[in-house]
Amino acid sequence: MWLRFLQLAVALSLCLTNTAQAMSLSGCWDNDLGSNMTMIVSDSGVISGAYWSKVSSTGQMAKGVMIGYQQDLKRPTFGFVVKWKIDSITVWTGQYEKIAAKEHLKTVWLLRQNVNASDNWKATSIGMDLFTRRYAECELTDIWSEPGDVELEAGSTTETSGSERD
Repeated sequence: MWLRFLQLAVALSLCLTNTAQAMSLSGCWDNDLGSNMTMIVSDSGVISGAYWSKVSSTGQMAKGVMIGYQQDLKRPTFGFVVKWKIDSITVWTGQYEKIAAKEHLKTVWLLRQNVNASDNWKATSIGMDLFTRRYAECELTDIWSEPGDVELEAGSTTETSGSERD
């Protein structure tokens, strides 16, 4: 009898876990290098937003536009691309984790720079970022306020130009 009760309890807990509310990655996120991003996730899982990199070839804050997708899961996986105003692009993929009551995005990234064919060997960099959700001073409106940014409305993309990485 106890074995049957235990089996029923395990089955019930699995059902409750699978029906748990999916979480959205919408919000503001900071990494340990001082870069930050603001992302908005639609009901269908489309990510749009902006990324401000404190690590750039110019030494100044660089802004890029973001587009990607989030899976509809309790611990979502996701991927997004940032197009920089200079000739480079960065892609991130990762997963949401809650560690010690803090929300994190654990990611791996690839940065591809535009180079001559002879320099192809050094054109792609790879790394990892750990982002932490920022609740204070997080504004999810008007993230496309600078000229040359991408505007995303109703699933369409209108580009007037592009930004850099980390």
